[in-house]
Amino acid sequence: MYIPEEKVSEILNASDIVDVISESVILKKSGRNFFGLCPFHSEKTPSFSVNAGKQIFHCFGCSAGGNVLSYVMKYHGTTFPEAAKMMARKYNITIETKEIDPAIKRQLHLKENLFRLNKIVMGTYFDELKNSKTGEIARQYLNDRGILDNTIELFRLGFSPDNWDTIVKVLKERKISKNIAVQSGLILERKQNNGYYDRFRNRIMFPIFDINMQVAGFGGRVMDDAMPKYMNSPETPVYNKSRILYGLHASKQFCRQEGLVYIVEGYFDFLSLYQHGIKNTVASLGTALTADHVRILKGYAPRMVLVFDSDTAGINAAKRSVKIFMNEGVDTRILVLPQGNDPDSYVVKHGQKAFNELALNAKTMMQFLLQVSIDAHGLSVEGRIRILEDMKKQLILIQDSALRSLYVKELAETLNIDEKAVLEKVREQYLSHPEKKSFLSEGKKQDAKLESDRREEQMISLMLNYPEIIDEIKDKEVLDYFYSEKLKCLARKILSMDPKKEAFITNVMAGMENTEDQELIASYAMDDFFSEQDIHQTALSIIHRIIRVRKKQENTLTTKIISAEKGCDSDLMDLLKQKQAEIQQLHDQL
Repeated sequence: MYIPEEKVSEILNASDIVDVISESVILKKSGRNFFGLCPFHSEKTPSFSVNAGKQIFHCFGCSAGGNVLSYVMKYHGTTFPEAAKMMARKYNITIETKEIDPAIKRQLHLKENLFRLNKIVMGTYFDELKNSKTGEIARQYLNDRGILDNTIELFRLGFSPDNWDTIVKVLKERKISKNIAVQSGLILERKQNNGYYDRFRNRIMFPIFDINMQVAGFGGRVMDDAMPKYMNSPETPVYNKSRILYGLHASKQFCRQEGLVYIVEGYFDFLSLYQHGIKNTVASLGTALTADHVRILKGYAPRMVLVFDSDTAGINAAKRSVKIFMNEGVDTRILVLPQGNDPDSYVVKHGQKAFNELALNAKTMMQFLLQVSIDAHGLSVEGRIRILEDMKKQLILIQDSALRSLYVKELAETLNIDEKAVLEKVREQYLSHPEKKSFLSEGKKQDAKLESDRREEQMISLMLNYPEIIDEIKDKEVLDYFYSEKLKCLARKILSMDPKKEAFITNVMAGMENTEDQELIASYAMDDFFSEQDIHQTALSIIHRIIRVRKKQENTLTTKIISAEKGCDSDLMDLLKQKQAEIQQLHDQL
């Protein structure tokens, strides 16, 4: 623990896990729990559960689970101290960290220093744009692009002068260490090792905020035809391009309100849509969309529309994104704008109403891919065969069999090909698909899990949800009869906790040594089927059952082994011992 234990308890007691998770996952109440789409794996049907009373979460799909700090760590990719500090700030709790491991301390300080440095640089660029003589050209450029002053203020747009050392000098004046300055990516070392120079020069600057409103990095755009047109900060300890979307910090509330998010490619595309009242928009920073991007967005809107330029690059970008959205099971449409338009130019010329009307006719992913293939190959006999070859690769990605069937029928009708012939092509593609083996092996793992004995898991669930029975469990010494060493170890940790202490589950979870154990505890704490029963009677029944089954099974196998030994049946004896080992191994894997 790097945060004092009493402060961790204070944070956990003050925080509301439903409130915290609702900031990034759309939750709906169902019975005693809240459910939503898991932000940690691909799914279309909500299996991510949050229990307000127990202050825990658990995903029945990927097994992620824990308390509010576990969630913050996993979702934001932070360390425990960072998660605790984030929650402490949210609930106005003052904490002082104890001495921590030097390596972890250096990492924490580096991130804090990088955020502070980025904020300083953002201010410098903003001042250059608003107040300097050299920023006059940039001000005129933004004005010509229709960017309003309040938009510049809101998103803190700036200007990097056409000098080699503007930021170098600022960081020197602020006494920022060279190590921190270089790791920020804002300055680079000269090849001759005789100094440093600015990465961004003579560009409009766009600060890139993370979801917590901190400046993680920057993007810069030239004002002429120089290349590269756009340049972004490199990956740093605080800037991860696969998880950050431009503008989400400002648009997330509007995405929630509309239940829809528009995804564009560029900074100006985002700013123009936002200015024209289409505020449920984000930009992908000119990089390929990732599964992390989509999972993050699922926490703010169940529907998404990709808005791309009508040129070849825009079409190809849309095609590359399709598989990711399909894998994530998101209701996604693709809006390809009329020829010669990008989102920025279209909304400036035609306005919000025209854009919204156009968006209503956005194609589904399959409709889009089919149209692209038709445009490429035509509808001759040879063209239709090529279209079918293109589309079968996409159809196997659809996990919903009913939806896949509808698209197969639509494809057959469009191409005037017998539906059975289309189905056969799709089936052939599926059978040759490299991921097919992993699907089958995953099914076998689940079947093996179903064969596992649930009584030991039920015992742990009872201990967590009804700590008043713990004394009975100690008296009966039932843990000695557990098959699973893993569950036995967890149970002993639970028994070591004070059952009379408030927030028992939270305290147990805090006492776990690793994430895997925390996830198991969350799973068993959620798994409460005993609320309508006599808990003490139920506990005694399960205890006696565990003891009786273990004794009976051991006695039966032992008797058979002894009998086989007496009868000198070595083959049978080996078989029985092998069976005994298999039973033990099955339980050890729980």
